[in-house]
Amino acid sequence: MRRLGPALAAALRATTLEVAGSAAQYDAIVIGAGAAGGMAALSLTEAGLRVLVLEAGFVRSPISLISRRLSRSLIRNTMGRVALAALDGRRHAIQTQCYAWPAAPEAFVDDLDCPYVTPPDHPFIWLRARQVGGRLVIPGHGRQYYRLGPADLIPPDGLSARWPLQVGELDPWYANVERRLELAGRNDNVPWLPDSELSIVLEPTPAEGALQRSISTRWSGARPLLGRFAAPFDALEAAAQTGRLLIRTGAIARKIEVNESGSVHGVVWIDQASRAEELALARLVFLCASALESTRLLLLSGSQRSPGGLGATSGALGRYLMDHVRVEAEGNGPPLPPGSTAEEGRCLYLPRFEARDLPVPGPGRGFGVQIIQESISRRRSHFSVSSYAEMLPKQENRVTLDPTRRDAWNIPVLHIDCAHGPAELLRAREQAVALRELAEVAGVILTRIDQAPAPPGSANHECGTARMGSDPKTSVLTPHNECWEARGLYVTDGACFPSQGTQNPTLTILALTARACDHALRTASG
Repeated sequence: MRRLGPALAAALRATTLEVAGSAAQYDAIVIGAGAAGGMAALSLTEAGLRVLVLEAGFVRSPISLISRRLSRSLIRNTMGRVALAALDGRRHAIQTQCYAWPAAPEAFVDDLDCPYVTPPDHPFIWLRARQVGGRLVIPGHGRQYYRLGPADLIPPDGLSARWPLQVGELDPWYANVERRLELAGRNDNVPWLPDSELSIVLEPTPAEGALQRSISTRWSGARPLLGRFAAPFDALEAAAQTGRLLIRTGAIARKIEVNESGSVHGVVWIDQASRAEELALARLVFLCASALESTRLLLLSGSQRSPGGLGATSGALGRYLMDHVRVEAEGNGPPLPPGSTAEEGRCLYLPRFEARDLPVPGPGRGFGVQIIQESISRRRSHFSVSSYAEMLPKQENRVTLDPTRRDAWNIPVLHIDCAHGPAELLRAREQAVALRELAEVAGVILTRIDQAPAPPGSANHECGTARMGSDPKTSVLTPHNECWEARGLYVTDGACFPSQGTQNPTLTILALTARACDHALRTASG
């Protein structure tokens, strides 16, 4: 469980079932208390709105609390990890596949209570954290923040739809978020990875500097940069400090209500403790439940005007699911120079490393690499390297509502059909070659390297299924993230992405959320 700030703790205590239910009226409702939901709540409360946040999490089973106590001594032990998984059995069969599960098992969903369905030959690892703060506050989160570049927003290869944004349009919103995060790192003027507004400018440690020089000497086109990172920003605590935030945990959104004129007017939700169905009313709703949960709710919110779900008439709802193609390796290297202790989130980042022998990346999709070196003794160091490649948004990679399965609250579950195509599998092989080459340059003997990419979902960067666009015939959301078929409903998590780039998506999600809040406020006052 995360440590709550005093204002947020008070807001949680004040939001009783009696306060949040019974068709109470609010200026705005935010669904989801993760990164996007926190930013939405803060932006709206700072503007003077009274906001209710509905968060499904904070329900724990006794078995997960036992697992947490045991995990302190077992987290770094492979046999211990197996033992913890066996302790939870089928209840965490999927969630135990996340690297962070042993450190915070109570943060993840119960796989029996919250099932989903996949074809036998297309596994998808849907890792879900239900808690205030979402995945961002799970121990071991990478804390990486990078902007998308012009070629990410307008892909020159034409293999995916362009974003409905002009180059530079997101820049002020990126900067707004970066200042709030107090981002640390270094700007290097790399055209395909835009610079950020930094609060803390770093210099390389001796180990980082040595590895940067080795990589630059080996590959003329490589750009080994200091990663840009920040500790989790407690947006909900800041929102609570305005005195205009209410937040209800254990609240599972069931349906978004839209009136006959096509405007949102409330959210139906289920209280986990009482299992009672409640209604909260507002003419502004921000859906920030995570990409697939948000799309599931859109699919569940069919009406006479939109019988297949909000946004379904576009043909894009539920389609174009993506997740980064992840290939990882680790091993042991030589001792690091003195003064090379790394803080959490610090790494070297190699953007578009597939173009390491070229002056600039080509027009196709590529991959980036993160490297972390840690001293483990006076004689050796630990080397871990992760590569993330872009997955093409393909129509056949999709989610639908399963006609037969329901979760513990009698809500239809998702059927997820997503698979790597030939382009992703070829790229994964190239990623593995690159990781072996990097290990050689670093003087590392690898002890593990992925022989194939992890199944989709494993990277925890799932995006798409409710994309934004300029035409309601081909997109679910407007260029400002408002649902074409439900005025006042904004979707600002990863579901809105038309394509993904190779960067961690969190900074772009936060920037889009801040921008959408500004649009909602200007529209309401206009």
